[in-house]
Amino acid sequence: MAYAIESHEFAARDFIGGDAALDFVNTVSGRDQTPRDWLDSYARLLEWAALVRLLPERNLRALTKKMHGEPAAAARALTRAKELREELFALVRAVVAGNAPPKSALAKLREHWLAGSEAHELRFENGAVIADIRADAADFDLVAAMVAYRMVEHVMPQPVERLRMCGGVNCSWVFIDSSKAGRRRWCDMAVCGNVAKAQRFYARTRKKAKG
Repeated sequence: MAYAIESHEFAARDFIGGDAALDFVNTVSGRDQTPRDWLDSYARLLEWAALVRLLPERNLRALTKKMHGEPAAAARALTRAKELREELFALVRAVVAGNAPPKSALAKLREHWLAGSEAHELRFENGAVIADIRADAADFDLVAAMVAYRMVEHVMPQPVERLRMCGGVNCSWVFIDSSKAGRRRWCDMAVCGNVAKAQRFYARTRKKAKG
């Protein structure tokens, strides 16, 4: 299914995944029926990365400067990031369903995860060893690399039953269910949850009318 490219101003309501890696997967909206791709440029990708605090400001500034000087290379990197995004969606969908993820998804994740690991440096500070993104890391694929790094290091260790896909119509956003009861069904109760409630009410009303 082809994605419509849509210019989108990201807002707090778009970040429901519980981790930046899942919010990256959710930069496609309406996957079931009318998918819309919100990453219309590499500049938008950097805007998204800034909002979720994926990279330090110094690295974002370096990538922004590099983007203006090498727009074609930046566009190619955006394409690679989107390829990773689709493989991550396939991976999460399989895990949520209790199935083995596609081998292509694991291979793509591993490729970018290794790059994310290489982008880190280790230093000893205040009695602890700290992993941090290198100040000189400015490869166009750095955003994708850090998404993959977070997916492996932060999302995959979560209890599998806490990894969810929204049950709303034409949604399929993914998220970590951090609720105490572990019964979250919707990306946002005020959006997909209310739509589902309205649909159930309409169905009951029609059934009573026919009865």
